[in-house]
Amino acid sequence: MKISNTTRLASITLAALLTVVTNGSMLMSFNTVAQIASHEQSIQTPTLVTLDTVTVVAHQS
Repeated sequence: MKISNTTRLASITLAALLTVVTNGSMLMSFNTVAQIASHEQSIQTPTLVTLDTVTVVAHQS
């Protein structure tokens, strides 16, 4: 009975550790990509777009 409880505790601990490591590595990778994208976006010149003016005429019922 004691071995069973120890095995369960070890399994849960290992699962929690693997979850933290996996999520942590994904967050670090996402952070790196976000910083690179932010830096590249800051050095680009902004694009200015001018749209044509549209007038909508409708009959009132």
